[in-house]
Amino acid sequence: MLELFKVGKKTVYPIIYDVNYGQMKSINCYLLDDGDKLTLIDAGLQHEKYIEFFDAKLAEYGFTFESIDQILLTHHHEDHTGQVNRIIEHKAMPVFAHHLAIERVHFEQVYLHKKQDFFIRLYEEYGCSNFASERFKKMANTLLQRDKLKLTTDVQPLYADDLICGMKVIEVPGHSPDSIVFYDEETKWLFAGDLVLKSGSTNALIDFDEKLQLLPTVAQYEESLKRCRKLATSVVFAGHQAPFSNHAEIIEKNLARIARKYERIVRVVENGHHQAMDIAHALYGERLEKEFSLIMSEVIGYLYYAERQCKLSKTMKDGEWVFNVK
Repeated sequence: MLELFKVGKKTVYPIIYDVNYGQMKSINCYLLDDGDKLTLIDAGLQHEKYIEFFDAKLAEYGFTFESIDQILLTHHHEDHTGQVNRIIEHKAMPVFAHHLAIERVHFEQVYLHKKQDFFIRLYEEYGCSNFASERFKKMANTLLQRDKLKLTTDVQPLYADDLICGMKVIEVPGHSPDSIVFYDEETKWLFAGDLVLKSGSTNALIDFDEKLQLLPTVAQYEESLKRCRKLATSVVFAGHQAPFSNHAEIIEKNLARIARKYERIVRVVENGHHQAMDIAHALYGERLEKEFSLIMSEVIGYLYYAERQCKLSKTMKDGEWVFNVK
């Protein structure tokens, strides 16, 4: 049995599923018993092997689906929402997520069409449409499969500074617009989702606002890290890898990594690479073809970050952005 975390009447039961998932190492969710309710924070994958593991771990802790009283989601990604529908089939219960997560976890058609339109335009402007065919196919398939993918219950919206289970909701956009963490001031526990990991870092993934404009996700991620660095934290329960305690030190490493990526992308432009695909090839070489979506997300995100830092400028030439050092 994994180590349990106890403070007073509160107990955290980790559910940590080891995977070969790049630097992520595991997919985590947590059961929080606050002495009144049993809350599931995040809900893992919808995958046969994960289902077996999840059910066995519940039984090991002495719980069933009927033991769970509510579900909290840190963000809408599929490795955090996968067991929600299975659980609520056994027992009706409230599910909570950031208000921006609702259209995402319900795979609403209007939202999915907006997402398609945004990425078609974005990839055209950054000169990589010809390389995005798989991404476009996946988005089209998501539209067709939306009824199978969506959460089948109403999701209750959470907002900044809401209190739930004695924990404060803190908005931490960057990895996704709907990312939140849950902070317990009494125990100093931080349920961090994908904001910060014990080693390495998650990605600030490009996304759009209500006007279909590119969000400053790298700057958002940086600010979110700084916001949580100020918290007095005893244990961080992250969405991947093991729980940890030295959160300020780890956040400093993440902030330093952002600075290095920013400096590197500026240096590549200084060295004569002026268009996004050329910049991506200079940075990642053959990896670009295999990891197109993640790499282009990083390149576009850091180019925008460098613009906001007034280090780079861009001009439109033949329908494509061209970047130069100011």
